[in-house]
Amino acid sequence: MAEPERKPVKRVERVVFDWEKNYVPKVQTEPPLPASDFARDHVPNDYVYDGLDTPRVVAARAKRPSVETSQFADLRTTWTQKPDTYPAGFPYFVRGRDSVRSYISELFQTRITMYDGAMGTMIQKHKLEEDAFRAERFKDWDMLIKGNNDLLSISQPAIIKGIYEKYLVDGGSQLIGTNTFSSTTIAQADYKMESLVYELNYDSARLAREICDEVTAKDPTKPRFVVGAIGPTNRTASISPDVNDPTTRNCTFDELVEAYYEQCVGLVDGGADILIVETIFDTLNAKAAVYAVNEFLEDAKVDIPLFISGTLVDASGRTLSGQTGEGFYASIRH
Repeated sequence: MAEPERKPVKRVERVVFDWEKNYVPKVQTEPPLPASDFARDHVPNDYVYDGLDTPRVVAARAKRPSVETSQFADLRTTWTQKPDTYPAGFPYFVRGRDSVRSYISELFQTRITMYDGAMGTMIQKHKLEEDAFRAERFKDWDMLIKGNNDLLSISQPAIIKGIYEKYLVDGGSQLIGTNTFSSTTIAQADYKMESLVYELNYDSARLAREICDEVTAKDPTKPRFVVGAIGPTNRTASISPDVNDPTTRNCTFDELVEAYYEQCVGLVDGGADILIVETIFDTLNAKAAVYAVNEFLEDAKVDIPLFISGTLVDASGRTLSGQTGEGFYASIRH
């Protein structure tokens, strides 16, 4: 049987819009900017958070421990430095005087820069047992807590600070991630430690803040930055945990936003310079995290850069929720 005759395809000229005709390409010197005036104008963050009194910030801070319980002598939330702490201009940086966004944009274009903070692998080298995770404070906890690595920022702060220092000094990293991969109410529910979320984030960020400042003081031409790590949680908003019911979800978008917002408060109060949504395998979780971060920055009226790290789970080059790297970026860039 003869194949039917194919009619020629009529070619349609692509419409050229006015903005394309008049478009003048420009060299991109920084990532796309958030919508806030603080980010677009590169307004330096003053690192003064004492006056934040929006309802969600107040609710998050209601969980912070007393000074008697905390490992720190105070629970300060101001991290600004005197303007003359270090000389003006790159490569020097002073909190409250200089814009983190402007600084890292120049840094990434002029120097090879390392970010590190893989806490789990470093913690495993210490071969800690149950009693080390508990320490004195959690000795009577009513369930096993070994494996809750984020808790070590409270129960074994010297170990966590030592890991930070190795990344900074031995590894040469200029940016380090905090030990907060699972420091959300959703993830900590596995250990019945939801009430510790603010403290976990605050303590981890503050330990990193302290060691970063100590190392920076030895070489101010290479300032160190604290990157507050926001993990994916152990639940997924777009994939069903039940193979028999694809409509099932074990968390909602709003629940994720609430958990991530609370984490942001603790990280920033503890002195984080930058935030990173890391190891994302579910795009909807990432969108919830980005939304929460933007909500917090709008409430705080500051500019804090946000990094995003996605995870490609196999050789297909896709995330667990099925997107390529390009598709993942397109889904969250707005």
